[in-house]
Amino acid sequence: MIRISIIGLGLIGGSLGMALRAAEAKESALGPLEVTGWDRDSRVVKEAHGRLAIDHAAATLAECVRTAQIVVVATPVQAVRDVLHELAPLLPAGAVVTDVASTKAEVARWAAEMLPAGVAYVGGHPMAGKEHAGIEAATPDLFQQAIYCLTANPQTPQPALEAVEALVRTVGAKPYYIDPEEHDAYVAAISHLPMLLSVGLMAVTSSSPAWRELAPLAATGFRDVSRLASGDPQMHRDILLTNRVALTRWIDAMLGFLVEMRDQLAANDSASIEALLQRTKEQRDTWLASRPNLRPGEADFLQQPEPERPNLFSFRLPKRKG
Repeated sequence: MIRISIIGLGLIGGSLGMALRAAEAKESALGPLEVTGWDRDSRVVKEAHGRLAIDHAAATLAECVRTAQIVVVATPVQAVRDVLHELAPLLPAGAVVTDVASTKAEVARWAAEMLPAGVAYVGGHPMAGKEHAGIEAATPDLFQQAIYCLTANPQTPQPALEAVEALVRTVGAKPYYIDPEEHDAYVAAISHLPMLLSVGLMAVTSSSPAWRELAPLAATGFRDVSRLASGDPQMHRDILLTNRVALTRWIDAMLGFLVEMRDQLAANDSASIEALLQRTKEQRDTWLASRPNLRPGEADFLQQPEPERPNLFSFRLPKRKG
């Protein structure tokens, strides 16, 4: 029996628990498991237990991780640092810690600084979510066929990587190993910049004196582009602040594009505008046709026989206390 603890029972933590508990033990890479959950809000813990996201509701952080073999930190990014600090003296020897934070480089530094020897860390980021937050929005199928980024360093024990990869496969996601700094640069472009543009669209239009007249006219296009502005403000704040350098570069590139577009409009440059629209349409159509979210060569990989189930018991199980 693999004992998994989830700290933070919002959309991602709650969905992760639901997906783990819904998995068939005979088909799961983890085999039989039990999930214990804890959140700073006791009402959320109760709700998560009632929604079958966890087997056991812990009253304290210490109780949650006392016998854990895999610990998942599913809090907003900047809260991860405090949680790791609190976890350090509580973790059983041999435990594996992972997280679901949207930025990885800074979290990896916190883990290296705070976690004790004998506890392995593997960074995680599922490329899945919704515009709505909280345990109420959690669903067991949130991670199905989603890319799930995993980050590590050369010193990370192989059994720890196998354990977290097994967890990823158990919830129906696809492991994607990537360097933490590279991860942050990439998601700044394809996740964090879109979120900021969505927020910007909503901020600019809703602050206009004409918003009262604009709002009834806003239809599917506006709704689609502004969707990400409905996300969790605390989570989005933490994402922006922990990925400042990479995101600033992409903001600069977008500002350059908008200035160029403004100049072409001012010059009534029909040919350049149409060429841009045609080029970007072709680029997006090609991207969609290429089965987005599959890594290069992954289509061939998916046709190969399933790899043997990793031996999760090759790493030392935490000893029970008491």
